[in-house]
Amino acid sequence: MMKKSTYVNLKLAVAGAVLAANLASPQAHAEGSKNLTPGTGTRGTATGANNFVGYLQHDDGGNSQISSSSKGFLKPDSDLLERLYIHVRPGETLYYGVRRINAGNNNTRLRLELKRGNGNNNNTITTYLSPASGTNLNNATLAVAAGVINTPEEAAIGPKYQGGTAPAGGYTPLTYTNTTNAAQDVWIEFEQVELTGNNPAVISSKSYYDCWDFTVRDSGGEKPGRLYSSAWSFSAGSFANQFATTFALYPLIPNPNFNNQSFFVKQVSYARMRPFGTLLTANKFGTGVDGTDYKLRRKSQPTSALSLGYAEYKMFVNDPDNAVYPSTIPPNSPTITTTCTGTAPNRRTVFNLAVDQAGFGLIFIDGNNSGTYEATADRVLEGTTRISNTANVFEWDGTTDSGARVPAGNISLVFSSGVGPVNFPMYDCEAADEAGITVRSVRPGNNNGFIDFLFYDDTNLDPNFSTPIRNPIGDNTPSGSHKWGRPGLESGPLSGDTKTINSYAVGLLAQGKVLNVAYDGSGCILTTPVVLVQPLPVSLTHFGAALQKDGVRLNWETATERNNAYFAVERSADGRNFEEVTRVAGSGTSSQNRRYATLDPAPLAGASYYRLRQVDTDGAFNYSPVAAVSNEGRGVATLFPNPATTEVKILFANPLSGPVDIQIMDAAGRVVWQEHREQAGNNRQLDVPTAQLPANSLYFVQVRNGGDAKVYRFSK
Repeated sequence: MMKKSTYVNLKLAVAGAVLAANLASPQAHAEGSKNLTPGTGTRGTATGANNFVGYLQHDDGGNSQISSSSKGFLKPDSDLLERLYIHVRPGETLYYGVRRINAGNNNTRLRLELKRGNGNNNNTITTYLSPASGTNLNNATLAVAAGVINTPEEAAIGPKYQGGTAPAGGYTPLTYTNTTNAAQDVWIEFEQVELTGNNPAVISSKSYYDCWDFTVRDSGGEKPGRLYSSAWSFSAGSFANQFATTFALYPLIPNPNFNNQSFFVKQVSYARMRPFGTLLTANKFGTGVDGTDYKLRRKSQPTSALSLGYAEYKMFVNDPDNAVYPSTIPPNSPTITTTCTGTAPNRRTVFNLAVDQAGFGLIFIDGNNSGTYEATADRVLEGTTRISNTANVFEWDGTTDSGARVPAGNISLVFSSGVGPVNFPMYDCEAADEAGITVRSVRPGNNNGFIDFLFYDDTNLDPNFSTPIRNPIGDNTPSGSHKWGRPGLESGPLSGDTKTINSYAVGLLAQGKVLNVAYDGSGCILTTPVVLVQPLPVSLTHFGAALQKDGVRLNWETATERNNAYFAVERSADGRNFEEVTRVAGSGTSSQNRRYATLDPAPLAGASYYRLRQVDTDGAFNYSPVAAVSNEGRGVATLFPNPATTEVKILFANPLSGPVDIQIMDAAGRVVWQEHREQAGNNRQLDVPTAQLPANSLYFVQVRNGGDAKVYRFSK
């Protein structure tokens, strides 16, 4: 069974990864196209490893057409699930702007409306962005004004939020400040309208936007993870173009076991797909909402299923803000027992799953021990589960999915149990032949970028549409991604045209295998109870790094280990690019507490970051949280008091002079306080307020004085 401490440490692992990213890049200034398509300067090519294709769009076919690839996305009076929302808390400010690159050859104004509440006139902020004078490409370029992003470089830097003048090189934004006492989900609407007039006529035309930004900030810094829609529409601009290799969204999957108030978060990659225009959604029911057979509802469809509607889950461009959308509690490992019933030759094997969270169960009977699914040799049993030790029963009669009887001999079993189903229907994506769809877990837990199990069923389509045409047992390797449109299959590179193609995953999946199980050929398997293993093979309960006279001492502890070959200690100067320092042998498989320690005798000068890469005997690996160490030599600083109450004092060996930027980050890497100061040349001490911080927490204070940032840890 999964221990509570395991869950805590999985959360710490995620927090460490987020912290490392924030320490490495403390001045993020934008949320929008920068996350999906961050390309700047020379834009490169639209195929291969490009980083700019994936254009926000509206009016692709009209929002009233079933065959539309954008439906009502971004449009006035659209369905609630088709709006582009930004979550803004009291006192926070939204900064926003766009760059238009195609307006359907209509030289029109762009009307942007920010709406809140019921969206009536009293709750709407309307801005008109005029086209640039003269002839410009596709009559799309907008004149320089607030709300217009002029270059990809401006988009990368973000809005000028410091009095409208800084940061240098950013764009001049439109703004909205929430002055109410309640959090708001405001939304933005786009419309092409006539060139003049206060109430101009609408000129609906398909339009693309390659740069767009909707950044939320308060006095403490940026609030990423606030921008979402349940139905995103994007275009690659042509059938030949591929989406950027950085193109991914973050679906928010509620856990029904906790009243949908806590969440699983995934990252779904659409990298290198080739849709002229497509609609991206996520839901629990697949390609239709009618009927009760979930196996049928999750199948890909040969035509549009848009008339049924399949937008449901919120999808973000960043990991959703954990303060607003908290992580759920993962289920414990289920157990499974097997018994035989009946008499030969018509006996049956009864499998029973005991689970502590309701979801689904799947049993893959690999009749020929091939490790892959073949309907003529194998059987897949699946169904929903409920919280029970006895009620989740799956029966097998000894036949394959094609109806043939499995002969006596040794077979293999794969048991899966999951919580939080999620489907990713895509309408009208012509080709996904390069990378396909892949899904990764973000939280809770820590898969560290490992590919998650992905399933699909394309049997409603051409027999050669995908290979295999159905994957009911899931695959978590790059080669197992869901691909279509490969040359020579069905209609070649446009095989996804006007089809609704579905891939599905699960919020959290526990999976275990039993190989070479004795089977008597009559439908009876005799085996001992099986415990499904957790995704992580090692439960890390502590990892720390401390500067000593002889170097940096690293120590860590584990509660359990499974097939643990070794730990590789990795070090980084920036929290982003790591290199291996040394290795320490693991304990193989162990259920006892184990302690480890090693020394880095030649640590880097200044700030450095350490992590563990835990490697299994089969080569699979996971990362630990990141530990920061400051090694300033003679310039080392002293921080006191620690734990803090109302403030901490940082005393430096040498005086600070000039501009100093100070940030406090919580254990999840979020900036919770920041300040810019000008230091006199004789001042060796910084007084940093901490009264505003919640107690019983760990914090990191970062000090930047011209050069590299220095990070110090304290608690309150």
